[in-house]
Amino acid sequence: MNKKKTLVILPIVIVLTIIMSLMAPVMASASASDTDDYKPRLTAPKSSIAYYNSKLNVYAQTGTPMPNCVAYAYGRIYEMNGEKPLITHGSAGDWYGMNKRNGYYPYGQKPKVGAVACWSGHVAIVEKVHKDGSITVSESHWGGRYFNTKRYKNVKSHYGQRFQGYIYAYNNGVTKALKKKLLKAKPEMNTQYKQNTAVSPDDASEFTITNLDRTVEASKNSSLLYSGFIN
Repeated sequence: MNKKKTLVILPIVIVLTIIMSLMAPVMASASASDTDDYKPRLTAPKSSIAYYNSKLNVYAQTGTPMPNCVAYAYGRIYEMNGEKPLITHGSAGDWYGMNKRNGYYPYGQKPKVGAVACWSGHVAIVEKVHKDGSITVSESHWGGRYFNTKRYKNVKSHYGQRFQGYIYAYNNGVTKALKKKLLKAKPEMNTQYKQNTAVSPDDASEFTITNLDRTVEASKNSSLLYSGFIN
């Protein structure tokens, strides 16, 4: 009896093993595809890049340009996605709670490339997630360094500040995927869509992008919104 069971089970095990071995590369490929298009920033952005200067950066426009962690994070999100960030004001310690309350972007405790790492007084962008669980972030510092990268094994150990979580601001190329669809949409039937003109990263020319009209207008009283940045 046991011998018969073994003869029946053995071929099934072999077939399942073969199927799993064939699926493994596909599964790995699918997992890797989330970050295949992501280009980490590991060097300082030039001041001529519009995402980081007063042409497109609301923090620079209101008197708090880099070096400043929120000004950098805002510019980096803009650079990654090619569309205006939904978080348009506030100090570093405000970002996580503000995003959570308003539902701008998904959020959580797991690091992902392109996510904003948020502490009680600092924000940085996750550029790499390493196999050992550590992360490499890019960041800027109010009254300090214009730009640097740093590898963290424990994000909770950042200058004694309380770690709040990650804001998953990187859209994984969604804007590119929507572009053709939106361009075909009839303007009179899709008033939520609009054309934005952004300056290209090398600041050499302008290009037009189509995106969802998700712009959140900053308050005109910038002295209240942009005071007290800590990073």
